[in-house]
Amino acid sequence: MGEQTLAAADKAYVQFGCKSDKVAGTSEVGHLEVGVEHWAMPTEPEGNVKALKAAYATVAHSLALAMAEELGCADNGGLPTKPVLEPA
Repeated sequence: MGEQTLAAADKAYVQFGCKSDKVAGTSEVGHLEVGVEHWAMPTEPEGNVKALKAAYATVAHSLALAMAEELGCADNGGLPTKPVLEPA
C-alpha cells in the first residue's frame, strides 16, 4: 500500500507519492505520510496482535486514500481502493 507501510499493534503509517497542483506543483511528486497511533497503549498489547495491526493499517490507509482524493493526487497516490493487509 503506497510507497511504504508500517503496521504495529499500536500504530500504522502509510507513505505515498502525490503529484498534484495542491502539493508540489505540476511537475513534482510530493511525498506524504499519514499515521495513526494509540498513545495510551499498555506496554504489552491486549488481544489479537494480528487483528490490531490490521485495524490500524486499515484506518491509516483510509485516511491516506481520503487525503489523496481530496488533494487530487494523480492515480490517488498509487493507493489501492481497499487496504492490502498481507505483507509483500
